[in-house]
Amino acid sequence: MTKYAPTISTFAAVMAVLGVAWPVIFNDGSALAKLLIRNYEVDTVGDADFEAAMVAELYVEQSAIPKTHSLNTTTDTTNYVSTLQSIDRAAALLCLLITLGLAFTCRRWPKLCWLYLIPAIWLLANAQAISINGGNAFAELAVPAHATRFGLLIALPLILSKAPKYDRAISWVLRISCALTFAIHGWEAFQLNPAFQDLLYITAGHVNIELSEWYCHGILRVIGVMDLILAIAVVTIINRRLLIWMACWGLITAASRPIAMGFDAWPECAMRLPNSVMPLLLLFHSVQINNNKTTSNSLNDKQNHITP
Repeated sequence: MTKYAPTISTFAAVMAVLGVAWPVIFNDGSALAKLLIRNYEVDTVGDADFEAAMVAELYVEQSAIPKTHSLNTTTDTTNYVSTLQSIDRAAALLCLLITLGLAFTCRRWPKLCWLYLIPAIWLLANAQAISINGGNAFAELAVPAHATRFGLLIALPLILSKAPKYDRAISWVLRISCALTFAIHGWEAFQLNPAFQDLLYITAGHVNIELSEWYCHGILRVIGVMDLILAIAVVTIINRRLLIWMACWGLITAASRPIAMGFDAWPECAMRLPNSVMPLLLLFHSVQINNNKTTSNSLNDKQNHITP
């Protein structure tokens, strides 16, 4: 890696975790907390009581509907939800503090870098919760779509350790993460994800362009094909121009959120910065590997020349 790679990667990690943690701390909580709350409320009601209540509501007088919620049950549910939301905010804050703290301590104490796996697991768990919760188009694909976010935090301990034995692992973590995220985003674009359509319409409106539905769908399908090609290419070849374009395109798509929706959408941009940084890290890594090979070959040639 170049001397700038650790700084770029740690900055991107802090911004990604900050972007995910911000709405958890100050707004409505994480997808994981929402999943746990929903499951608890379903278990509290109970399938049998819920079915009896529905039958009574349909076929019996209102006075005969069984009381499925007692005052104690309602109080317990409120207490559980309040406690879980507090834990949820504390977990988000802890992951943010870990990521921020490691940015200043890892160079002095390299073994601490493995603590990056804690926020990585948190991001992965939230992505899995999004896929289970559903509610949005393509929500079931959240885990591979978010691969660059938790993939960056998985790669960071390997990158900052600067051990040659991890070179192969670093390369494949970066390549697979980029491929998954670009492939899923490409598939969503090709399938005309409504959120992507809204983003195009709003962005075009900001520059006084009246975008027709035909043009919008055509642009998304072109973007989808491009992203799918990039995803395939990144796991088969290492091309500098390709990686630079992936980094630029990842930055453009991340910046499009606050451009379209205003500065309040900055967390949407921050959490997507790894989409741009991961291809750059792969480029830096490939350059370093090539330089090491060149240096090694030069030393071998000198030794062979000196040896009689």
